[in-house]
Amino acid sequence: MELGPIVNTATRAPRPVSAIPGSVIVIEREQIEQQLSISKDPTDILSKLIPGFSSSNQTVSGSAESFRGRGVQVLVDGVSRNTPLRDVSRIISLIDLNQIERIEVVNGASSIYGNGATGGIVNFITKDSTDGAPSVTASVGLRAFTADVDDSLVPEASVSLSGDAELFDYFAVLSAEATRDTFDGDGNRLPDDPLLGQGAFGNSESYNGLIKLGRDFGSRRLQVSAEVTRFDQDPDFFTDYSTEPARVDFSAPYTGRNIYEDSNYQAVEFTDGSFPLGNLSIRAFRNDIEKRFADAQLSEANTLVYISPDDGQTTFRADQLGIRTTVDTELDDVYESLTLTWGFDYTHDETTQEFQDGVEAIAPMTQNSYAGFLQAEASPLDWLLVRGGVRYERFDLEIDDFTRPSYRFLQGNGSVFTLAPVDVRGGDTSYDEFVFNLGAVVFLTDEVEVFGAFSQGYSLPDVGGFTRRAGQNLPFGGTVDVSDIAPEAQLVDNYEIGLRGNWDRVRGSLSGYVSQSELGTNFDVSNNEVVQQEERIIGVEAVLEGDVTERLTLGGVFSWSEGKRDTDDDGKLDSYLPNNRIGPPLRLTGFADYKTHFDLDLRLEAVYSGSRDRNDGVERVEIEDTITFNLAADYPLLGGSLGVGVENLLDATYENPTASASRNRPVNGFGRIVSFRYSRVF
Repeated sequence: MELGPIVNTATRAPRPVSAIPGSVIVIEREQIEQQLSISKDPTDILSKLIPGFSSSNQTVSGSAESFRGRGVQVLVDGVSRNTPLRDVSRIISLIDLNQIERIEVVNGASSIYGNGATGGIVNFITKDSTDGAPSVTASVGLRAFTADVDDSLVPEASVSLSGDAELFDYFAVLSAEATRDTFDGDGNRLPDDPLLGQGAFGNSESYNGLIKLGRDFGSRRLQVSAEVTRFDQDPDFFTDYSTEPARVDFSAPYTGRNIYEDSNYQAVEFTDGSFPLGNLSIRAFRNDIEKRFADAQLSEANTLVYISPDDGQTTFRADQLGIRTTVDTELDDVYESLTLTWGFDYTHDETTQEFQDGVEAIAPMTQNSYAGFLQAEASPLDWLLVRGGVRYERFDLEIDDFTRPSYRFLQGNGSVFTLAPVDVRGGDTSYDEFVFNLGAVVFLTDEVEVFGAFSQGYSLPDVGGFTRRAGQNLPFGGTVDVSDIAPEAQLVDNYEIGLRGNWDRVRGSLSGYVSQSELGTNFDVSNNEVVQQEERIIGVEAVLEGDVTERLTLGGVFSWSEGKRDTDDDGKLDSYLPNNRIGPPLRLTGFADYKTHFDLDLRLEAVYSGSRDRNDGVERVEIEDTITFNLAADYPLLGGSLGVGVENLLDATYENPTASASRNRPVNGFGRIVSFRYSRVF
């Protein structure tokens, strides 16, 4: 059988991709380097190379970005970056690709890392130290919109140090970037906050730093790491959402505070290859997360605004402590080829969100989560591998009492009504569930395998979001109990069949899936509320590439999905899922890579996103189809590598499908961007 690359994410232990009964994709460092010539936003890379991942909304937020129409669990070195008690996104876009060696992606619902992976898992694996003497890698770059180079020029720089000292090995990297204005294909300036308080890349500064220190003790290894993420955006103007598309409101200078991210991540990992029960891995971690969001004025797009002598901005904080333990045990003495992967996880999470005057925007929450899991795999026949497992999840949640503050509410007739404060009684609650997976791989030949699998994903509701909207039906105030308004956890069943092939000159995969849940979660833009309904999503995905010649490779990434839900609870799926869940059903990336005889590497991409015009039971908004082209060129120069990239090569004007779906209001995408990047190892 063809083993292929080795991955950890799908099973929490090293396994070849060919042995995984499901869709798994690995983006290697070479591909990351190539894509960095075009864009440094990780979401851009995922949307082009991963079938089922939505297009980037081109902001720092992950609003309306989905995976197979559902939530995505984001990991860095196997530790989750999600904030389940208050789903505020803004995760993927702030990950520094200069730190990343590869990206492992699991398509479809999974519970192997616990809460959140109802649509899939994206695990960013950071670089390790290099052997021997210290080596320094430095890169500098410039990019700008051709519509206005002077006002959009962006400098960026990164430097890393790696080596192996006598007592320990090390890897460290520091990156910085400063952005200015952004423009669409017509040359119009884009808003600095097109998605209602989420923030964007324009007029911002960002800094990322990572350090890893490790030491081997024979078959054992101890490693510590620390990462900092800083982002600071100063918008110039508010956004006018009454126009189509949304535009900069030059008559309304931005009066709020800056938008920022101030997050720190630490981890300690111990591995033991000679542990009596097998290969042992223990990772303890702390995530200290702080995010401030933009101020947003009262408008038809933002009908609820906090009444404050200061402003309506909020600051979110989460402090997470946890440990992940995994043991990979071979039991050939019991049954030949039998392997058990087992362990336990624990996380302590404290979450708050406050307005700038200190008033609480959500109920303060504390949660302890516990999980134990067991995975078994065996090959009863030479051509068959079977894998299955179970995970038990328990979440003990403590919700404090709080007073939901007063809001100004813009009614449909244009008048403004004041919603009185509402007292919210907290309490203790718990969620728990057994989640299962079962799958098989049949090795038809050394080059081809087919697979089929059933897997489940478990996701906690955005409890903080529910407490922030508590009592909207009590305009004159009152008291509500959180037990009466809190949603239930979501369990997603995923069924998938597929085919993988890897021949000398052709590589590819094809899969189809059904993803269903009795408690699918949707945000109703028109009523500013979250609802849970039965739903089903179906989809088809494919990846194919072939070496036409030794110098030319052609390929494509295809995905199609559609989903429906039961809006009146009669057991029938009567309406389509909203655009902020599915977006355009059809997405296609086609590419051609050509290596010239004088060492110039060229890549041309065509990215197509289809249209959607579906009745979602609330509001019908059409998303138009789009097609853009990108170009990347890399050439060895002066001992290093020069990369030149052009995003949106033809400077097309189009509505960004994901940004527009976020609030069902059209938002234009980026115009032409030209980038230069030079890197060298010393």
